Amino acid sequence: MDAGPSERLRLSARLPARSFAPPRDCVVLTADDPRLFGLAERLWDRGGGRSPLPALDFEISVRPGLAPGSNSERALIWTRTAQGWEVALETSLAVRIDLVSSRVTATVFHGLLEDDPALAARYLLEAPAAVLLSRRVWQVLHAGAVVGSRGAIVIRGGPGAGKSTLVAAAWKAGFSVLADESLLVAREDTDELAASVRDLTLRDDAAAMLGLDDQTAAAFSGGEAKRRINLWTSSSPVARRARRIATVLLGDRERTPARIVPLPEDEFVASFRAGEIPQERDGGDPDPIATAWSAGGGFRLDGACDLVGAIAALARFML
Repeated sequence: MDAGPSERLRLSARLPARSFAPPRDCVVLTADDPRLFGLAERLWDRGGGRSPLPALDFEISVRPGLAPGSNSERALIWTRTAQGWEVALETSLAVRIDLVSSRVTATVFHGLLEDDPALAARYLLEAPAAVLLSRRVWQVLHAGAVVGSRGAIVIRGGPGAGKSTLVAAAWKAGFSVLADESLLVAREDTDELAASVRDLTLRDDAAAMLGLDDQTAAAFSGGEAKRRINLWTSSSPVARRARRIATVLLGDRERTPARIVPLPEDEFVASFRAGEIPQERDGGDPDPIATAWSAGGGFRLDGACDLVGAIAALARFML
């Protein structure tokens, strides 16, 4: 679906472009369909942004074609290349992320853009931007984050520790969601948080346990079938950033009732590293984040399977 270099140059010379401002950065989006600008406005503020680095360059074109079938994410493929990444969804979406030039080129079928704008935004704009932002002034972390009136609590634990279930329970209790698996932290101000891919997916059993079956749709994430809560309807630039007030590391899920335990700095750093995944070091080093947060006081949450008690404990920070 990708045009050659000379064709891309010819097209970009006559396509409209608009500037957007992800936190601490800038995106210039060139597109041949105004709906793409509308999607970008759900993610980022309009304007030039504030970054000493060249703007991230996005060029997206829309072609005639139908949307893929139901639960099409099963067919999504990420491929590592010498220059960066390529993302493909059957024949309806193709994205090339160039890490060297900080450039994204993509094509998408009209049907996907029309039928599932949230999915189109995720893989055309949100995920590619997160890949590039995490190699600039942001550090990507394997963590969730929920937001209350006082700010955000970062929730971190290893794969399968229960982050997404806890985040979904907090969402059901009325808190906003910044992330359930992937979060951006500003390197210069580690209390400044931004959404990476603002998503909330659950395993089927967790969705059923929380009584969220009728509020979720089929999804595919992390190599398995899941259920997704629709956060796109509440997407806005404001909903995609927050200030951190605390970090909670997930401990023994079965040690009920739920309680939050303050951790000394060295224990916090060691537990923080236990939640690391390899992707965190693709574009940076998460250790300075752990050190900064440990100095400000960190906590461990035991008994996360006691969701009522866990949410009550988190609420004491956020309200």
